[in-house]
Amino acid sequence: MKIKRLPELNLLTKFTIVSLVITAAIGIALAWGIQQQMEYNALQNAGEDAADHVATLLNPNLQQAELSGPLDPARYAQVDALIRKNVLNDRVVRVKIWSRNGLLIYSDEKDLVGKSYPADEDLKKALAGQIVTIITPKKEENEAERERFGNLIEVIVPLRPADSQQVAGAYEIYHDMSVLEPALAKIRNFVWSSIGLGFLILYGSLFAFVRNASRELVHRSTENARLYGEATQRLEERKRAENELIKRTTQLEAANKELEAFSYSVSHDLRAPLRAIDGFSRVLLEDYSDKLDSEAGRLLNIVRDNTQKMGQLIEDLLSLSRLGRKQMEISEIDMAKLAKSVFDELKATAPERAIQLDIKTLPSAHGDQSMIRQVFVNLLSNAIKFTRPKEKAVIEFSGRREGNENVYCVKDNGVGFDMQYLNKLFGVFQRLHSADEFEGTGVGLAIVQRIIHRHGGRVWAEGKVNEGATFCFTLLDGGTKI
Repeated sequence: MKIKRLPELNLLTKFTIVSLVITAAIGIALAWGIQQQMEYNALQNAGEDAADHVATLLNPNLQQAELSGPLDPARYAQVDALIRKNVLNDRVVRVKIWSRNGLLIYSDEKDLVGKSYPADEDLKKALAGQIVTIITPKKEENEAERERFGNLIEVIVPLRPADSQQVAGAYEIYHDMSVLEPALAKIRNFVWSSIGLGFLILYGSLFAFVRNASRELVHRSTENARLYGEATQRLEERKRAENELIKRTTQLEAANKELEAFSYSVSHDLRAPLRAIDGFSRVLLEDYSDKLDSEAGRLLNIVRDNTQKMGQLIEDLLSLSRLGRKQMEISEIDMAKLAKSVFDELKATAPERAIQLDIKTLPSAHGDQSMIRQVFVNLLSNAIKFTRPKEKAVIEFSGRREGNENVYCVKDNGVGFDMQYLNKLFGVFQRLHSADEFEGTGVGLAIVQRIIHRHGGRVWAEGKVNEGATFCFTLLDGGTKI
């Protein structure tokens, strides 16, 4: 006979079964614990009520002197009649009275009078002033009571006679538990009904939550699979784009290197004919001046001036070209010391001018010292040049730390510039003033920008016509190179 295999349970069904078993077990344990506690509280309250009732009736009718030993027959009969009339009923089924030293001086069964139980721990607690309640006592001396009455609540109450507030003995009261059974049954029904209803509500809510969560997880799983597919496709496209970018970057780097090599070669080769033109022009002026009229001399001087300017332009182009090939050597630079050194050299070229340099606190930097020196030379020489119309030139060199960058600024009180032409400042051969006003080739600031970019920094400028200019650049703390 072929055994038919049961269908495999899905995850939600497995979770439902396991959660049902666990929740039911927790509910049963909780109900059992609550039932036991509520029954115990009900029984204890019943015992304490009985103890208050007995003490209220008997304490005013007992004297301290008669509690030292067994009561005489006449007094015993009086106490017995009082107890049987006012105390014993369907709840309180037995009463015993103990003396201070643990001697039984009264019992509703007279043959027990005179027995002593000085070692009874519960009796000791009552004689010390504490009400003691024992549920379903299992003491050997109570076996007869259990056989006669069934399960009992035993309550031992401190006895304080009418003529004293001190504990002079104790009552031992036996409360029949059977009369409490209807109330206990109600407690049980209430507890189990409440727990059952709570269990159904909790499990229903849990099942609904898990079902909805399962549907949401399935939906999210499907959505995540779709997003994963899209992300994978985008990643592949990005990789292709990166590969294409790497290819283009490599081609661009190769083209830049070829362009730099070409620029260097052309600039280097142009210097020889320029030197020849300048040299022959000088020879003509010196050796054939007597054969040249004044106009020819003037034209030759113009030729010499322009060849020298072109020579300087070629030198600047060579400097710009070398920056792309030069290997950087990063070291710590004392910026204040370097600025002072460069300024002293530049000031020596114009000793007749009144130039004031204020060097503020400059944080040290990390970079290629020769390149940073060139930055200082270009910025300070520009400041000196463009403050020439001022009677007193004032140049300020300041620095500060901002985050992971050091910021350095060179400020002057020179001719300044119009901010609408800011984008031309750092371009090659871009000039905001004519060569007749201020000499230069328009390459200096382009060199500054290229050096700072190779250090991973930024460069910018601010200015106002006839109110000076400020040029700033940043260097990363710790230095970097590109």
